[in-house]
Amino acid sequence: MIQITPPVRVRFAPSPTGYLHIGGVRTALFNWLFARHYGGQFILRIEDTDEKRFVEGAADDMMTSLRWIGITWDEGPDVGGPHGPYVQSQRSAMGIYRQYVDQLLEKGFAYKSFVTEEELTQMRADAQARGVKSFRFRGVERDWSLEQMAEVAAQGKPYTVRLKTPLDGTTSFTDLIRGGDQITVNHNELQDIVLLKSSGMPVYHLAHLVDDHLMGVTHVIRGEEWVPSTPYHVLLYKAFGWELPTFAHVPNILRQDGRGKLSKRKDDVGANRFWERGYLAEAMFNYLALQGWSYDDHTELMTTDEVLERFTIDRVLASPARWNPEKLKDMNGLYIRRLSTTELVDALVPFLAASGLVGASPGAAERDYLMQLAPLIHERLEELREAPELLEFFFHEVAPTADAPLSYDPAHLVQKKMDAPTTHTVLKMAQERLNDLNTWDKEQIEAVLRTMVSELGLKAGQLFGTIRVAVTGRTVAPPLFETLVAIGQERSLKRIALAERTFTE
Repeated sequence: MIQITPPVRVRFAPSPTGYLHIGGVRTALFNWLFARHYGGQFILRIEDTDEKRFVEGAADDMMTSLRWIGITWDEGPDVGGPHGPYVQSQRSAMGIYRQYVDQLLEKGFAYKSFVTEEELTQMRADAQARGVKSFRFRGVERDWSLEQMAEVAAQGKPYTVRLKTPLDGTTSFTDLIRGGDQITVNHNELQDIVLLKSSGMPVYHLAHLVDDHLMGVTHVIRGEEWVPSTPYHVLLYKAFGWELPTFAHVPNILRQDGRGKLSKRKDDVGANRFWERGYLAEAMFNYLALQGWSYDDHTELMTTDEVLERFTIDRVLASPARWNPEKLKDMNGLYIRRLSTTELVDALVPFLAASGLVGASPGAAERDYLMQLAPLIHERLEELREAPELLEFFFHEVAPTADAPLSYDPAHLVQKKMDAPTTHTVLKMAQERLNDLNTWDKEQIEAVLRTMVSELGLKAGQLFGTIRVAVTGRTVAPPLFETLVAIGQERSLKRIALAERTFTE
């Protein structure tokens, strides 16, 4: 087992360029679990240095999504901390990064590059025309003196600052998730990357590294797409003379078919979409923890406390995880079934209110009715958003006519191996027998309908199917007897009468 020496400090640093990808939530979760398991701190930092892709409100959405799943931070934009501010654009405005750029320039580890985007594009095209498969930029200015660079800059010519990557030799680093094995890269495979844009805004490679150092981050746990960039980061740490953090690159999450990573463009992977659809935070926490980590070869359902107690970085796999929306839905259904009726009603109210079935703050009578209805669909729910459709016939009237709030095809009243006259008889008899009941409860209703099955020589499924369509407008609905009780005697009889009338008109 890999030895981790507390105290540890980790961070999650998303870019507010849109909604938070569920893969990002998984990376944040692994960081949070690592910090909590090893008794350390978890930092949230917003990396908004990409001005072109910045989306207003995205940072707030990200924080909402993280908190929904149960991830909290010890330091961050909204809670503060000793290393603030925790938003990179604010840090840039304070000049935090510029001083480190100047250090690199003065020490000869970076240079000002006056190559324009158009010139760079032409260089790539020329290299491709020469058969160069991988263009690696090395600026002519890398050998200029500080005075030469300052002289051209003084003329007002825009420039970027680039890392002066060594031309030969190698850079190595270790990765916890790859068992601590050393990864070595030849410098001739690298290029001179941009550290500071012409706008004066630092790019990720510089800004995150300075922030990690100043904030005392001990372990950098991030997606494996950053493995190719890590040699640059190691070179920067060495240029500054700073101690390297420990790197751990978590595996990608592939699409269900294994063909590529989960994509914002192709897949429904916005974190906010899951709570909008009615996934429980506990279920999402459990499922995401298993995306690239496992406790053993058979344990899947685990509480938050159990995952936290069992989580160790050496159990994170280097191989990609694979997203399985059906498995997630099944797990969510299991967690829904663990809810008490009161908890389920609380969870359903926002969805039912959004559909106009109940008020946003249901009164006592509405809530009592929901307490009666919730058990009828409890076993069937996989997403909470399914509830309004499953329950709407309890709130809106049903009839086999086009102008009814909820209409249905009268042909559905006629069950398999039944005909119209028999169906008419069933509905007429049911209306008469159920009308005679003085007590409208499950036992009395069941007794009446099962007696009818025997008298008419039908199968229970046939008779019950006809009554089900008559009172719910559906061929599939919650348990019939409990449904009739919840709808009430008067409303049930009215619906049966309307169904029966279709065979006499």
